[in-house]
Amino acid sequence: MNLKTVMALAIAAAFAAPVLAQAPGKDDAKDSNPAAAPATGGFGAMDRNNDGYISRDEARDVTWSNRFSELDKDNDGRLSQSEFEAMSKEGSAAGDTGASTSGAGDKPARKQ
Repeated sequence: MNLKTVMALAIAAAFAAPVLAQAPGKDDAKDSNPAAAPATGGFGAMDRNNDGYISRDEARDVTWSNRFSELDKDNDGRLSQSEFEAMSKEGSAAGDTGASTSGAGDKPARKQ
């Protein structure tokens, strides 16, 4: 390798390091929850402010956010870990993936 190639690689690495440091990855503090549900990222991943609860705002982008009031059994406006685990157990027992179970999508497509 010549000097220009070495310098180019060193400069590229210097610029790439900050970008790679900001890339999303495993956060040990949030992923230490043994009851984490893989489909939703788990309680610890959703509790972004680490207050021990999932607020309505923290659950805004999840598929089950429209069921927040139903899942909030004690009506305190937030989900505790036990409420979250009950939802996770309910979903895994029924094989629920967050899709509607109304039966409307159960019909096969018509051939034309």
